[in-house]
Parts: sequence; structure tokens; C-alpha cells
Amino acid sequence: MIQYTKIQSNGNNFLLLDNRTLSLSDAQLSALTKRDSDIKNGVGADGLLIIETSETEDFKMRIFNSDGSEGEMCGNGARCIARYAFDHGIASEIMQFETLAGPIRAEILEDGVRIGFGTLSIEDGLETHMILVNGETVYYRFLTVGVPHVVIFMEENRQYRKEELRQIGYALDYNHAVFKNGTNVNFVRHLGGNRIEATTYERGVEDLTTSCGTGSSASAAVSLAKYGIASPVEVVNPGGVNIVDLEPDTEKSGSYRIGLKGVPHYVARVQCAALDEEEHVLI
Repeated sequence: MIQYTKIQSNGNNFLLLDNRTLSLSDAQLSALTKRDSDIKNGVGADGLLIIETSETEDFKMRIFNSDGSEGEMCGNGARCIARYAFDHGIASEIMQFETLAGPIRAEILEDGVRIGFGTLSIEDGLETHMILVNGETVYYRFLTVGVPHVVIFMEENRQYRKEELRQIGYALDYNHAVFKNGTNVNFVRHLGGNRIEATTYERGVEDLTTSCGTGSSASAAVSLAKYGIASPVEVVNPGGVNIVDLEPDTEKSGSYRIGLKGVPHYVARVQCAALDEEEHVLI
């Protein structure tokens, strides 16, 4: 049997698997993700979070998207895995863990979990680009926060319908001539003050999700420059609120130290069947 913990933050939900014994290969993890993330035939999740051992940090975090592909990082997922690692004695209140996007620092707080993404230059995110999608010009910014993110401001374009958000997200994600490795796409609206609204189409999920931590961080960073809003930025996602703090790096012009705070919640403990030969992966 496969033992999962289902955990979510702002409705961005994951199946978390402790693979520190390295008993499951990459191919098996990918197959499990595709099978068990399926809401109709499996448990249902936005992806699979994996804890493995690390030679340099407290542990290694891996994230598999629901299509079976491995992602570099996930902000909401990082919060969830940090909460689990602390609760299960894998790491202390202040921890650092390994990801494909580099080391991530996390702190367990009384009112949630804060993830530190390190220093990020937002200068690239200040440039406005334009691209044709279904015959219509779309204006956007681009910024990498561990993973690639397009930021589309509604006021520079128009108020898209929900299905149009999916269509634009999909079109940009699969425009590999422009975005070699695909991209996440964030649709942002300024709500006034230090509050913005962000809805994210997530690469690998191939749909809009209720929340995206790295998407909230990218949206906040670009909004900080565009609107001149103050930190911390309150990012309203469909599933809840992410708080993004941006502190200027005095040693690097145009760079900020970025933190992401929110609250993870346990949902359930789940047992699923092991993979078999019919699923093309032996255990």
C-alpha cells in the first residue's frame, strides 16, 4: 500500500509522500502522481509532494504535477511540506530544504508558515511584452520565481471570462517557441492599497488552480513596481490569501528578498494500492 497525507494551503491541495527510504523510483513517482491525482479514478490532487533525504539540507522536497511531470518548486507546496516536516520531527521550527530551484528556507509561525525564496531581481519583470493569442494581442510581464511566470494585468488588457483565462493560459504554456519549458500564467487585478487579486493557470496541472504561491509572489513583485504599492502585499487567490513580503536588497539594485506566508491544513490520511504491471511500473 502507498501511504499519503493529503494537505492543502488556500485550496492548493497535494498528496504528500515520505520517500526517504528511496524505495520508489522517478518513473514510479510519476506514475503514482498521474494515477492518484486523478479526481475521477484516484484521490484527486493538484500534484504529489515528495520528501527525500538531502546531503546538504534538512531534507529534499520534490513536486510532481498532476500530469506526471516534475516541477522545480511550488510555494504552497513548500509551506505544506515544511509544516509536515516540523510536525513529524524531520526538521526544527527554522529549516532549510533542497529543491530543484535551489535551497528554500522556512519558518513555522504561530499563525502559519513563512517561506523565504531568497533574493530575486525584478528588473526583467518590468518590461512589457506582447503576444498574439487566438488573434488577440495580450500584454504581459515575465518573471521567474523558482518556476517561470507570466503576469497579465487585466487593466492593460480586458476583463477575461473564466474560460478565456484557461485558453490564454494553455496557449502561452504550450508556446514553446517563446517559453521553452512552458510557463505558469497569472491574471492580476489591483484591488487598491497593497491588495491585488491573482488567478493562476498552472503549468503541469493545465488548468486554473485555487492558489499558487510562486504565482502570488511573482504577481506581488511585479505589482510592487507597477503600482508602487507597499509591502507586505496581500494577494487574494480564489482559494484564500497569500501574504508576500518584499524587502529591498541594499547590495543589489532592483532586487528584493521575498517571503511568502500562509496557513497549511491537513485534510486526510490516505491509503492507495501499489502500482502493478498493468500500470507499466513494477514495485
